[in-house]
Amino acid sequence: MKNKIIKILSKPKVTIPTFAIIAIMILAYSFNRVGRAPIVNISPDINKIAISSSLNVINLSFPKGGRLEQVSVVNGQSVVKGEVLAKLVSTDVEGTVAAAKGALELAEAQYSSLNLQYKNTKSQQDLIVKNAYQTLLSSGLEGTPSVQDANIPIISGTYSCDKEGTYEVDPYSSGDTDTGVSFDYKGLESGNASVKYNNAVALGNCGLQIKFNKVNSFNPNTKWTIDIPNTKSAVYLMNKNAYELALETRDKVLSELSKTIGTDTGDTSVAKAAVNAARGSYEAALGAYANNIIVAPENGVISFVDKDLKVGQSVVANKNIISIITK
Repeated sequence: MKNKIIKILSKPKVTIPTFAIIAIMILAYSFNRVGRAPIVNISPDINKIAISSSLNVINLSFPKGGRLEQVSVVNGQSVVKGEVLAKLVSTDVEGTVAAAKGALELAEAQYSSLNLQYKNTKSQQDLIVKNAYQTLLSSGLEGTPSVQDANIPIISGTYSCDKEGTYEVDPYSSGDTDTGVSFDYKGLESGNASVKYNNAVALGNCGLQIKFNKVNSFNPNTKWTIDIPNTKSAVYLMNKNAYELALETRDKVLSELSKTIGTDTGDTSVAKAAVNAARGSYEAALGAYANNIIVAPENGVISFVDKDLKVGQSVVANKNIISIITK
């Protein structure tokens, strides 16, 4: 075997190619082990984090330039929608917002107070009208007999219902009463009651009373009509004029007040216009203030914060300084 190997190696045509192949294999192996740079773990840039293609990235910037007052977040921090992330110095704008808010609150308070004044005035005027109307309906009431009768009933009390019309009173003999006489009534109300001479009894439930005085003999065949209001009364015209004046006065007073004070449903009064103007100024001030802050538009995680941001330095408008990842 040894002699065969020596015999093969003694032949140049065989040995040279063989050694050449071996040398190439050794070089290739050595380059693979030595020439390749070693693999090391490199930590990511602390100013950025890896972003999956399935996530949304929102880049944020100030819409105006200014001096940076604060940066409230760092890379990798979770934030919630509406959270303030960064802010420019905005003392003058904050003062404007505070003043506008105060003006709005004052205007609203004045409007509320004036509206209450309107409601109280309306209640007072409504009561005046109501009393005048009750006086009109209740004054000078008397019974008109169907036939001549000296036993005229006396109508008293204050009519409290708001319907106009007539009571028809129909007396009749009844053995189950002290006087032996009762009466039915119909019209504005219906019912019956017993006659008690010289004592008033209720005529329905609207506040009126009726009293019969016995003169000679009581004629149960006489029917009596009581008109509400009594247009034939001597005081009717005076009370009618007083009621109409109360209506006119109420309408005039409330109309004048509504122009300045307004009502619950009206938006054209001076007071309401003042509230709307103050609210517009306040909203404008809030809009100006919003240009000085960056807030999180959605819940997410901070993926980028400009590492050059320094409190007190100037920031240019529309430059991306913070990015947020949202799902």
